[in-house]
Amino acid sequence: MKTARYLLTIVWLAFAGHTMADDFTIPDFTIQNGETKTISIELNNTKKKYIAFEFYLTLPEGITIPEDEDGYLMVELNSARINRHVLEVSLMPDSTYHFLCYSSRNSQLRDTSGEIISLTIQAEKTIYTANKQGKLFAQKLSDPNGNKVTFKDFSFNVSIKGLTPQIKCPHGCLLGDMNQDGTLSIADVMMLVGAIIGN
Repeated sequence: MKTARYLLTIVWLAFAGHTMADDFTIPDFTIQNGETKTISIELNNTKKKYIAFEFYLTLPEGITIPEDEDGYLMVELNSARINRHVLEVSLMPDSTYHFLCYSSRNSQLRDTSGEIISLTIQAEKTIYTANKQGKLFAQKLSDPNGNKVTFKDFSFNVSIKGLTPQIKCPHGCLLGDMNQDGTLSIADVMMLVGAIIGN
């Protein structure tokens, strides 16, 4: 009986530690093809003191962070969470985004949970309907003593409402493409109807 209680206590502490752990997250979201919208990166902070952070972000294929008119990626620190901090975001050669936030005065991040970064994302107009995942990884936070804390990777779901995937036959032809112009259009429907009724 004591052994069972001991094991239950260990499991509970592990669960509680996980649910209260500091980490970066992105809530699941839906996006339409061609849509531009703003989403949040959240830092869940358990009142610990941090001065800087770093992580990488991977978005599903066909979804990107656009640039503003000055050529900067459209990301912004939440003013309620920061204190003289600078955020640098860059697009890496492998299409991941690198985020680095620091303070030249070693100022501490304000310790409330919730959004810490808002970012604008954009879906291509030709993107297909799908359910995909993005990932936050290589998460690191630095405390005032120079200690670095790392967190597990975090995956989030993205529901894409886009074009209907085009189905091809085993020989590479597009099913339903009656006039064989490489696209599906009303012309293909008219030709199909004509073939059915014998015109």
